[in-house]
Amino acid sequence: MASAASPIARYIVIHHDGAWRINLNNLYYGPYDDREAAVTAAATTAREASRSGHRAQVILATDRSTFRTLWDSEDTQDVSGA
Repeated sequence: MASAASPIARYIVIHHDGAWRINLNNLYYGPYDDREAAVTAAATTAREASRSGHRAQVILATDRSTFRTLWDSEDTQDVSGA
C-alpha cells in the first residue's frame, strides 16, 4: 500500500489529436484503436504500478473539463466504464 505522501500515478484516458491516448505525467502514449483499448492498457499499467507499491488511478476524460475515475488502487472494485 502506498503511503499518503506518495504521488499518485494518474493514467488519464483521453481523446487527443484524433485518437484515444493515455496521458501520464503530461506525456501521451498510444494511439489506441478505441476508448476500450486505451482503458484496458491504462488499467493494466496502473495495476502494475500498484503492485510495485504506488497508488494509481485510471481516469477517463469525458470532455475538456469533465473527468471520471474508473479505477483507484485504494478501492477494491475493478475498472468500470470502458
